Amino acid sequence: MALTGKTICISMIVSGLVVVSAHQSEAKAKTHFVGFKQGKESKSVPQGWEIITYFMRAENELSLSKEGKRTVLRVRSLGSASALLKRVDVDLEAFPVLVWRWKVNRVVGMAVEGRRDRNDAAARIRVIFGRPTPKPTQKPPELPDLFKSFSFKLGSREPGGFKIDYIWGNTIAKGEVVDFPGSRNHKMVVVESGSGKADKWVWEKRNLIEDFEQLFRRSPPHLIGVVVLTDTDHTNEGVVAHYSSIVLMKN
Repeated sequence: MALTGKTICISMIVSGLVVVSAHQSEAKAKTHFVGFKQGKESKSVPQGWEIITYFMRAENELSLSKEGKRTVLRVRSLGSASALLKRVDVDLEAFPVLVWRWKVNRVVGMAVEGRRDRNDAAARIRVIFGRPTPKPTQKPPELPDLFKSFSFKLGSREPGGFKIDYIWGNTIAKGEVVDFPGSRNHKMVVVESGSGKADKWVWEKRNLIEDFEQLFRRSPPHLIGVVVLTDTDHTNEGVVAHYSSIVLMKN
């Protein structure tokens, strides 16, 4: 059927209304979901997340489960270290508050957070600020046969930028801030410390704008990544951590 001028006008108006409606719904949204959903491709990697591996480090054991309507990520780390990355592009003026819950069975007893050779943590939520980077479209290269016997793989690379780790620490008191060993633009904030709350779900809430301005003395760029990381590769200990309900919120 041929389109008349009147039909075209109506079509343009409807399209415009759809676009305006979409923007209005985004503006009215009170939360921006970051957390976990079970996808069809993997039973252990949440939909939309990427595995981050580290050279010559064994990978953690990952699994997903349901707790009511919530999807929970379980991480078992035994002398190992690997992470999950969710790439985002979020204007923090719209969603400045990060909320999540986690629990650990124990802390890493020999960890010393400020030392490069002992910088392990039972649980971390890492937030990355900077310019968005596109998601890799190619699979990592195949390892030579010589290396295939080692227990590690090549995964995605973590984006560069300013970084804050919210950690469940061992030796440093709750509320303390330390530099990530060897990095000027990477800070660690101890939000839980010790095993006093072991095996209990704990809710956390942080204002990312306030934290960034206090730590780096400037306004933050966009939030471009959220990383979930449990690492015991330096101390060779074993811990189990659970993560769930990662959400960005308005004030």
